[in-house]
Amino acid sequence: MEIENLLKNKNKHLVLEQDQQIHLATLNERNRIAREIHDNVGHMLSRGILLLGAIKTMNSDENIKPQLEMLANTLDESMEKMRSSVHDLHDDSIDLNKNFEDIIKELSNFKVSTELDFENNLPKEVKFSLIGILKEGVTNIIKHSNGDSVSIILHQNRSFCTLSISDNGKVDSDIKKKIQSGVFEGIGLENIKQRANSCNGDAYFYCNDGFTVFARLNF
Repeated sequence: MEIENLLKNKNKHLVLEQDQQIHLATLNERNRIAREIHDNVGHMLSRGILLLGAIKTMNSDENIKPQLEMLANTLDESMEKMRSSVHDLHDDSIDLNKNFEDIIKELSNFKVSTELDFENNLPKEVKFSLIGILKEGVTNIIKHSNGDSVSIILHQNRSFCTLSISDNGKVDSDIKKKIQSGVFEGIGLENIKQRANSCNGDAYFYCNDGFTVFARLNF
């Protein structure tokens, strides 16, 4: 039991460390890109706007005034879009829907049905856990399922959300007994439980008609 607890704690630490490394690397890269856009593209746009302003002041040809005005509007719009993009790059938000879409695309050999009912204002930690659980569940299906269809359901409530990932593959009787007794081979299912536990929730595994991962996360 002591060795099992040590392994669980070590695995939990590795999962959290991996998430933190990925998160920090992503933020650092996004901030680097934002700085480059602001310093280089922003500087060039500002210079172009100033030069065009000088040209408009000195211009006496009425025929090209509409074109100069159109160019000025285009530069102003480009500057606003650049500032908006830089702001978004600095933003620490996580697009849960985009991450889910990218992971679900990996199930290209399965018929997939989804029911995703959530808002993007979930806490960052919950989003990380949901993404991690879905990734583990999908990886498990791709590696081990002999079925042909997958159902993914995410529901958000006031103080918790639930995620279920089910496939219609047949589960070997020996593996079924181990899962029902709480014995997990490999670290995938244990990772799922730990990610749910990190949000004061839990994860459950069912082997009835196929295999189902069901996780509840509180916030």
